[in-house]
Amino acid sequence: MASVSIPTAPTAHENARLARLRGLRAARAERAEPSAGRFQTQLIAGITGIAGIAGLAPVLAVSHARRERRKARKARGALAMRAEPESSVRQAKQRSTPDRQAALAMSMYGQKIIGADKTVPEVVPAELLEGEFGKELEAAMEAMVEVLHMLCLGTLILEDVKDRSTVGLYGYKLEENYVRDETTMPTAAVTCYIMKMLKEKFPDDLVMSDENPELLADEKFAETVASFLSNFDLIPEADAASVSEWHGLCQTYNGAEKSPDRYWVFNPVDTEVEFRDAKQFCSTLCLMQGGEPVVSVVGCPMLSFDHPSRSTSHPSGSSIFYAVKGQGAWTQCVIMERQTGIYLGRYGLKGKSLKLDVTQKIKRGNDGLYDMLGTEQLRIAQHSRMRQDIFLDSERIAKLLGSEFAKFHFVNSALKFCWLARGDEDVAWTITQGLYDKSSTMKATEHAAGVLVALESGAAVADLDGKDIDWSSGPMLSLNRGLFATDPKKVPKQGLINAVKDATNKSEVLYEDRCEKRKEKAALLRKIFENLANHAETPEELKGAEMVRKKGIEMLDDEEEMMKLTQESMDRNAPSRMGEPPQPDPDALEGALPYSPIKSDD
Repeated sequence: MASVSIPTAPTAHENARLARLRGLRAARAERAEPSAGRFQTQLIAGITGIAGIAGLAPVLAVSHARRERRKARKARGALAMRAEPESSVRQAKQRSTPDRQAALAMSMYGQKIIGADKTVPEVVPAELLEGEFGKELEAAMEAMVEVLHMLCLGTLILEDVKDRSTVGLYGYKLEENYVRDETTMPTAAVTCYIMKMLKEKFPDDLVMSDENPELLADEKFAETVASFLSNFDLIPEADAASVSEWHGLCQTYNGAEKSPDRYWVFNPVDTEVEFRDAKQFCSTLCLMQGGEPVVSVVGCPMLSFDHPSRSTSHPSGSSIFYAVKGQGAWTQCVIMERQTGIYLGRYGLKGKSLKLDVTQKIKRGNDGLYDMLGTEQLRIAQHSRMRQDIFLDSERIAKLLGSEFAKFHFVNSALKFCWLARGDEDVAWTITQGLYDKSSTMKATEHAAGVLVALESGAAVADLDGKDIDWSSGPMLSLNRGLFATDPKKVPKQGLINAVKDATNKSEVLYEDRCEKRKEKAALLRKIFENLANHAETPEELKGAEMVRKKGIEMLDDEEEMMKLTQESMDRNAPSRMGEPPQPDPDALEGALPYSPIKSDD
């Protein structure tokens, strides 16, 4: 039978040994605790002791209790995430979904941001405000800050109202109440605000713009605009009658008996298409005097504030560019506070204005494709949505300038000249028609403000023939064929003029070729359209043939459409990238190896 040991009470010696073991374990645990944790524990203990002396212990106790409750909530949230993944995902999605209604409620009264509440005289150099056009510059800058606020608020409203299935600011809900003649409610509101300001501060000055002065004759639309201006405290006294009166002042230039010596060129949204597509756009205001721009302000609510002197762009700052003739060009940061991409109605000027120098470039990070090339490529800003032959003309100019793979950026507004001025681009140009076309379709409203910013930053500006821009021709710059602005140290003015001349000669030859092709195609199509009725067998077919013949003849008379069809036909006959002849595959192991000193024998 096995013996069973009966435990006895520990002796005094054993009790002492157990106590030493417990002490060693406690010391080991203390050494294992992170130093930051020990420091925090000691700091809290010290503060609690001091607070007890000062009578603040109850406050710290409440704060500690709050921290404990937050920890408990986080723990419960983690458990919920593990227990109910589907519901927690829905909750997370709801939390991340922008609440535009709440943002609009917060924006009812525009609030200045602490630290970004400077006034225009505090940020604009004193020598500009004390100069000949100081009063005009100050008024234009103050108005442009409010314009950026209005455009962001208006965008918020349109995004909240629009049909969720549409892309951009489109849809039947917007067209019904917030859009008239392709003009949106924010655009009309900005026009009213600027016209009211100019009427009060410069009552004798005329205004040139592309806006329709009769737009707010529509009472329903006028009431919508007035409600926006009054409810958001932009113009508290605004009503349908007053906004209609203010908006009617947007084209007083056209009613003048003779061309005035002094007037304002205004574009509330440049362009409306970019605004509704949620792309880069701007608002411009420019004072013309003596047949040239003398003061310009360009507001860009969607463009992050940046400058060559900065290490990165401002995360919440928008840009205003301004220039005064003979006194330089500048850029100013405007904080437009957003949360999850939604404007919160808080805005203000921050920091001093920074001077622009076209020769100072913004270049950060690496562009893998372009950095692998053996030479530096030009950065060129130009119009978007161009015909293929026009883009080929642009590409041809770049190649003549030595840039085989130029980097093109597309924007239709005056913003491209501001990009050039602050160092984002090397060249900015406007080529609205093919180089073979000597006519001009440029508008002063789309160029005056941006060109002055580029000029005062040190850019060289001329038309495609090398002539200075003649602003005296009125709303259309009919005396100039195209326009370019360039960094003279990167692309000399005369070199660009020579490249345009050579590219124009090539464009004219290709145009004549297209004309011959167009005539052949037109003759063939005309014969087809005229003979359709001969093959009709029933009255319905005869009626259809007559409709096709009528539409076909209209198309043949449309030179633009026929040129497009001809170009497409020529491209199909010689399929290639951008209409050029097929190029050998650079990756094929034939001939000389690209980017290599190894050459072939032939």
